[in-house]
Formats: sequence, structure tokens, C-alpha cells
Amino acid sequence: MRKYLYLTLVFFIAFSVLSQAHGEKIQVKTVDGVKVIENPKEPAPPKGALTKLSLKEEFSLGQGGTDEEMFSEISGLDVDNDGNIYILDRKERKVKIFDSEGKLFKQFGKEGQGPGEMSMPLSLQITSNNELVVGDALNQRLTFYSLQGEFLRALSTAKAFGLSLPVFDSQGNIVGQQIVTPGSGETRIMQEARKYDGELNPLFTIASIDITNIIQGKINPFQFIIFYQLGKDDSIFFSNLDEYEIKVLNSDGKPVKRILKEYDPVKVTEKDKEEFFERLPGEAAPVKDRIEFPKEYPAYQNFTLDEQGRLFVRTFERGKKEREFFFDVFDPEGQYIAKILFKGEPRVWKTQRLYAVDEDEDGFQILRVFSVRWEK
Repeated sequence: MRKYLYLTLVFFIAFSVLSQAHGEKIQVKTVDGVKVIENPKEPAPPKGALTKLSLKEEFSLGQGGTDEEMFSEISGLDVDNDGNIYILDRKERKVKIFDSEGKLFKQFGKEGQGPGEMSMPLSLQITSNNELVVGDALNQRLTFYSLQGEFLRALSTAKAFGLSLPVFDSQGNIVGQQIVTPGSGETRIMQEARKYDGELNPLFTIASIDITNIIQGKINPFQFIIFYQLGKDDSIFFSNLDEYEIKVLNSDGKPVKRILKEYDPVKVTEKDKEEFFERLPGEAAPVKDRIEFPKEYPAYQNFTLDEQGRLFVRTFERGKKEREFFFDVFDPEGQYIAKILFKGEPRVWKTQRLYAVDEDEDGFQILRVFSVRWEK
């Protein structure tokens, strides 16, 4: 079973992470009680909608300072209500805390298996109770700290085998995904996104994908992670990469919305493959020869939600600069309102700021902090 866990963790580590035009109209209908929004290829914002995003960089972290202020690998990020920034560095096994102006004022964490120590920390979140939670994959636990870095308690994830990407809702429930090994008469190994209570007892299944080929056979590197984000009222937005679709459940697991969009598939080039292998971490070496690329990318890479409920979908359509991609923007109703070009990876939208992970010219990770303004 640890083999299943190890190989799945390898892939989570490896692959974690402009213009507008009025075209066809957006079609909205209801099917079996579920609201379906069918969007055209080009943005079609409602009259009077705010569609122009203005970003102004306020400061960046990870450049030019001391070694303590630099990052080896940012695997988790969150911001508290005072604007303090909490960054989890997986390789250093540390949480670094910066104030709202970007000054480092505290860091904590060390490698190990003891209380409060970290082995493979992959996620970080500030809960509604103002506790800091770090998901540690190899130690198989969620570790809780105060916002000052004091160890509070730990919750074993053994009952949710291979738990990854845990997210806490406002009620203390957890959305995450785990490995489901074959039962009697079964042969498939599944990755399932589930909602659990605060003790990791499953409440319902959100989605599942077959990951049997991660253990044996050829591996499609784009089809083993289920992306999800929590919206207002603890609604759950999750991915369907077989087509351009994002599904929405309410907090009880009832389907309430489907957001669809027409798109032109992006081909996987030989250069794309070369870049992919250049970024592949050493942990993935045992399975490198089993990776088999599809002819085309999935419909999109991932997505984030801002505080107003706008949906930012990162596509595979590239810009001219390194790490520059087009993002499709949908309003809180799911209507396609804008297409923007952005360099980096948006992680957190909070208090009119965007916190995005990028790389400098030497390939080192940095965090860029932007002020955000929307206009007509």
C-alpha cells in the first residue's frame, strides 16, 4: 500500500500547481434541477459588467534578501485577516511568516516525525478558527499550529489513505482526495475526492478517477488529480477535464451548477515535452520512462476563486513570455466575461490583493503580491 502512496505523492509534487470580444451569447438552462451555463469561445459579458482587470505589483518575496527570505519550493500559501503571509517551503520543512508589507518576522518548523515536525509537507491553510494546518504526506497527519507557530495538535490521516490537498470549510469539515485500493474482486485503483467531517469520517464522494496506470502501465501526466476549490457557503467547485466543464455542489453534496465553455484544444509539442521533463523532480525518476503524453492537453490546467466568487481558469494557451498563460474569467454566475494574460500561478485572492507564485530569471521561486482593481 505504501507503494501506491509513494507513487501518487511523486506525481502530486511533480505537477501540482487580454483581450475581449463579444461573440455568441451565453446559454443558461436548467437540467434535472441543475443550472447549466453554456459559454462560447469568446467572452460575452452582460451589459455593464466589470471586465477589465487591473493588477499593480506592490512587492515580491524571495529575491535579493537573506537566505532565510528565499524559497526552495513553495508548496503551501495562505494569508490571514491582517494581511500576514504564511508560506510553506516543502524542501526546507519550514513555514515562513511575512507581514503585510513583505517583511519576514518569523519562521518555524524542522524535519522529523515528532510533534510539530515535518517530513513531506505539501499543503497549508488558515482555518476559520484561525489555526494554521499543514498537511504532511509522509507523516500521514494534519498538524495544527497557532498563527504564531506554536504546535497545538495533530490529526492522523491513516483512515483516509494517501490523503492529499486537504481544504477545511467554515464548519471544520475537510475536502480532500485519497487513494482507494482494490477490494474483493476489484482490480482498479481509484483516486477519490471526498468530503469528510473534522475527524476524517467520509460524508460523501465528490468525484473519482482511475489511477491504476500510475502503478502499472503507461501514465498520462494530466489525468490523475481532481482540482477543487471552496466557494461561498462552502460550495464545492471541482474539475471535469474530459471536457471544458466545472461542476458545483452545495455543502451537502447536491449538484447545483455546471459551467461549460467551448474551446480549441492545444496540441502537446516536442518542446512542451522537453520542458516537462526538465521540471520533473528527482523523486519521479522511477516512473519517467512510463510517461506517455496525449496528442492534446486537457481543456484547462486548474482554477482559483476570488473573494467575490469570480472563477479564474488557467488554460494551456501560452503567451510569449516564459510561464505566461491565458486565463478565462467567469463571473459569480458562471458567465464567461474576460480573457487575461498572466505570468505565474495565482494562489490566493484576498482583501483586494492577488498572491501569485512565479520564477525569477535564475529559476528560483518568488511570490508576487498585486493590488487588484476591476473596471468596466
